[in-house]
Amino acid sequence: KRKFGFVDTQKEDMPPEHVRKIIRDHGDMSSRKYRHDKRVYLGALKFLPHAVFKLLENMPMPWEQVRDVKALYHITGAVTFVNEIPWVVEPIYLAQWGTMWIMMRREKRDRRHFKRMRFPPFDDEEPPLDYAENLLDVDPLEPIQLELDEEEDSAVYAWFYDHKPLVKTKLVNGPSYRKWHLSLPIMATLHRLAGQLLSDIVVQ
Repeated sequence: KRKFGFVDTQKEDMPPEHVRKIIRDHGDMSSRKYRHDKRVYLGALKFLPHAVFKLLENMPMPWEQVRDVKALYHITGAVTFVNEIPWVVEPIYLAQWGTMWIMMRREKRDRRHFKRMRFPPFDDEEPPLDYAENLLDVDPLEPIQLELDEEEDSAVYAWFYDHKPLVKTKLVNGPSYRKWHLSLPIMATLHRLAGQLLSDIVVQ
């Protein structure tokens, strides 16, 4: 309970099929039964930039094949937010992107994961694609990962490309990643892997 009698109600976790059904049912807003929802949809437009921001913020990284996230949505399906903050441990994140720098250059050369798109992808009169019908059963592409050496990179080999690395160990305080204490071998390996992105300039 907060000030002024405001009560924060606890939201129940629902299966993803629930929000998919709401959005599918509201696909045709010309139906009379949804005439009262139109004002809600117009009011939700002001939150659209934040919804897009949260979606981009939680996009899967190139080394992840898929990422499951919690979503918060309006009962009419007017707006949906990704309800997570992607916390990271800075040296691990920097090392992950350091390896991506190398792998992306190879990808650009070999063109294995790149496909050319035709723009605009949809005609003006074409309805939006339904996620459940068109995308749900499509297997995602393989993630882009640098092949680590079991001996040389042994300090990070087991968990380096995990979604939330070290989250259940004593090296970090938990999923918030506010405090972390990595051993010297781990830090040395991460520093080496992040070499592509680290500056050679020494700050005095």
